Amino acid sequence: MPIKELLTCRDVMQLTGIRSRSTIWRRIQRGAFPAPLDFGAGRLRWRSEDISDWVNSMPRRRY
Repeated sequence: MPIKELLTCRDVMQLTGIRSRSTIWRRIQRGAFPAPLDFGAGRLRWRSEDISDWVNSMPRRRY
């Protein structure tokens, strides 16, 4: 399995527009946001495709 891009929490916040780490963790606990990979020693990373899939699954606003 080839390694795709791994994102830091800051990267995830910039890509999603979520402004708070706490919001990300609350959503993870509710099962409403992709969980990160744990590489140990406090190094957490998200797969870019997981975040992309989450963004693409959001409903479009209709006017």
